[in-house]
Parts: sequence; structure tokens; C-alpha cells
Amino acid sequence: MPKATFYTHVAQVPIFTCRLIARAIRDGGRILVWSDSFGRLQELDKMLWQYEAESFIPHEIWETEEAMPSETSVLLACGGNLPRIPEGMTVLNLSDSFWNTAPVLPARVLEIVGNSLEELADARERFAAYRRSGFAIEHHGMEGKA
Repeated sequence: MPKATFYTHVAQVPIFTCRLIARAIRDGGRILVWSDSFGRLQELDKMLWQYEAESFIPHEIWETEEAMPSETSVLLACGGNLPRIPEGMTVLNLSDSFWNTAPVLPARVLEIVGNSLEELADARERFAAYRRSGFAIEHHGMEGKA
């Protein structure tokens, strides 16, 4: 059963995003970071190069019309249509997309939600959609956490 994990009330979304990516690959997985903005991916690309001086998060921007790179732990991609991904992959969703409608469902979807009322309302819609599609739901309130 696929799982959707929501991290809500995240104060510093860009830093938390890097931390979550680092943790996901430390656990040995591959992760697709999906955005609806190429500009946002470029910002994240820069942040991943500078995240921690003593570590490196190997990543690459994937043009989804090309074949998916098989050697890279972290792929950054964007677009209007959800791409076909290998079974068992984790997706960090930084877009308004609902991954429960993807051609191949990810094993896990990570959703980072800030503090604004609009972000929280959008997250509630995604939460309900994932639940209706049979995803196991996990929630972590990040209020007051670094």
C-alpha cells in the first residue's frame, strides 16, 4: 500500500526540504523531487550544492521527456504531466499535483506544508484525495521544530 506523509507547519520550507532529501537517501532510497516550477528546481539545485559544507547530496535535474537516469539518488523534475516512475520510488511533492493519479503510484509521497492558511487548505485536499485512493496517511506537525 502506498503511503503519503505530510509535514505541516514547516517554518523554513527550503531548509527542511534539503534535510528531508538528505534523510531519504541516507536510508538508502531514491527520491524524485517534483515541482511545477523550473525556477524552484533551480533554486533547490543550488541549495543542495550548498546545504552542508561537509556533505554532498548527489542529484541531477531530469528532463522527463528523456530516459530516467538510473545512477542518481535524487532527481529533480517538473512539468504539467506526472511522469512514469519505477515502482517503489519515493516522491517529494513540491507542486499542486496529486500523485494518486500518476501512471505508476509511488511507494511513498512526501508533502511539505508551510504555515499559511492557503497551503494548509491545499494540503487538506491532497490528504483527502490520497486517503480516498487507498494511501496510508502519516502526519507530522512541525510546529516549534527546527
